[in-house]
Amino acid sequence: MEHLGGNSYYFNARTAFGGYKIGHQLILIDSGNDDSSVKKAIRPFGDIHIAAIINTHSHADHCGGNAYIQKQFASDIYAPELEKAFIENPILEPTYLFGASPLEALKNKFLYVKPSRVTHTLVEEGSFQIKMGDNTIDMFALALPGHSPNQMGYITPDGIAYLGDALVSEDITQKHPLIFTFDVKNHLESLKKLRTVKAKGYVIAHGGYFDEIEPLITANQEVLLSTQKEILNCLQQRECTLDDVHEHLAQLYHLEENISQAYLNRSVIMAHVKYLIETSKLELFIQRGKILLQKI
Repeated sequence: MEHLGGNSYYFNARTAFGGYKIGHQLILIDSGNDDSSVKKAIRPFGDIHIAAIINTHSHADHCGGNAYIQKQFASDIYAPELEKAFIENPILEPTYLFGASPLEALKNKFLYVKPSRVTHTLVEEGSFQIKMGDNTIDMFALALPGHSPNQMGYITPDGIAYLGDALVSEDITQKHPLIFTFDVKNHLESLKKLRTVKAKGYVIAHGGYFDEIEPLITANQEVLLSTQKEILNCLQQRECTLDDVHEHLAQLYHLEENISQAYLNRSVIMAHVKYLIETSKLELFIQRGKILLQKI
């Protein structure tokens, strides 16, 4: 892990995650995608005890190392309300994407990890305490829903903000503009909120460490709004099915999808459709078994 200042660290990997270390005690902020990632992150610390994991949200690449750490160290796990249900019951993630008992192809390490037991549920934004050996650490939970139902970011006593997937790097917004979101309205509101968050530094899971995040916030807002614009463009001349919209975005964004990616992208499209319906930009109706969208 790279030292950021004070007691705060981060592991710069495909999915970056954080740490807060005092002596031989460590708190992890997320745990990566799997056992190997979290083992690699903590190995340089040698004889270390993991007092707790604080999960930003329940996606597999953020809680994939939970089960291993909890088994090895009997660590406490802190997680936001609702996200807890998915961490403890990982089958829920592929189930909600598929809409029924999921295909085996969706039960992969990117969507379906080993369950772990959440010992402390974070219900609302604000300060909370974690016991860490002989020390009691004051952390701050920052509500950042949108990317997932109840995502939270965390600010350490050193003033380092770990933001999970509330933001992604500008490189990702350019290469993969159909960024994952569960609730577009909440996501946009969380991005607006981030403009008011003052920290000494910021860690995002897909991008790493930043001294300031204003350009990232703008880039993330723009790519969300651009996707909505393209959905409406698809509906400019005629009513369309969800498949039509998906095909339009796949061609526009040059998507090469496997089964998992297709269901993830369809979920994102549905999130945008819901937002556009709620903002009176389009309507959804059913015709002989087809789900149709029409611009208002």
